[in-house]
Amino acid sequence: MKRTLFIISIFAFLLAACGSAPSAPTDEEIVPAPDFTLPNALGGEVSLSDYTGQPVFLFFHMAVG
Repeated sequence: MKRTLFIISIFAFLLAACGSAPSAPTDEEIVPAPDFTLPNALGGEVSLSDYTGQPVFLFFHMAVG
């Protein structure tokens, strides 16, 4: 019984994982992020608008100081 339940669980997981991928958002669904300015690690500042038209990856790290 336990083995049957395990096999059914694995099958259900694989079925869910192999489902269709979500579609890309349309132009009407894309909302631009508001501009903001944050301090950088070197003591200066950086604004989101400095990277207009480029992909941006934000990484926030809790550091001492």
